[in-house]
Amino acid sequence: MRLKRGFTLVEMLIVIAVIGTLIALLLPAIQTARQTAFKASCSSRMRQVGLAMLMFCDANQGRFPQNAHAGAGKSWIFTLAPYLESLDAVRICPLDPNAQARLQNKQTSYVISGYITSSSRPESVREYRKLKAPSRTITVCEGSNQRSVSNLGAEHTHPWNWFSAANISAGTVWTEALKEIQPDQHMGDSANFLFADAHVETISAFDIRQRAEAGDNFALPDKGGMQ
Repeated sequence: MRLKRGFTLVEMLIVIAVIGTLIALLLPAIQTARQTAFKASCSSRMRQVGLAMLMFCDANQGRFPQNAHAGAGKSWIFTLAPYLESLDAVRICPLDPNAQARLQNKQTSYVISGYITSSSRPESVREYRKLKAPSRTITVCEGSNQRSVSNLGAEHTHPWNWFSAANISAGTVWTEALKEIQPDQHMGDSANFLFADAHVETISAFDIRQRAEAGDNFALPDKGGMQ
């Protein structure tokens, strides 16, 4: 009777090596697909926020929502709740490392532009109908992961501070912007931006940085995006 021959040690090691190589080849592709899915999910959430903002403007004589400085319960993201099926399902980016803390502390991963929530700046535009180019006006960015998870005022930006004469002169515009926005949230090199007409663009951090360091305020109403 002939006995069946089993694997030798060398053959077993070869099989293990082949499997290890295949896994190593597949992991980057799996990771890329995962990151792409997160980016698409974030874009979808921002799009829903954008549509809710348009409905809010339509119901409030064209005015954009206010930020947290307007008083308790006035934070823009929560005033949009009646126009969303589930606020908690859209106010957090799936890649926000502080997602759980922001959910618990009534925060959001996204930051609204101070140019549309405040009337204190001459460049501000508080009403949608007064925008000349809604498709080129950034309303919401992905907020910096370093922002406070307890400060209710961390839900809006102050672009005029980024582009102050002192920062432009010192070359620190980008450094200041990074305190409030996260331009490399996706794939480590890009982020999603919501525009006033409710469309969302994924813009590379490199392009945004080039523009910022040239002193070109991309956050100004009617000047956003990389068009």
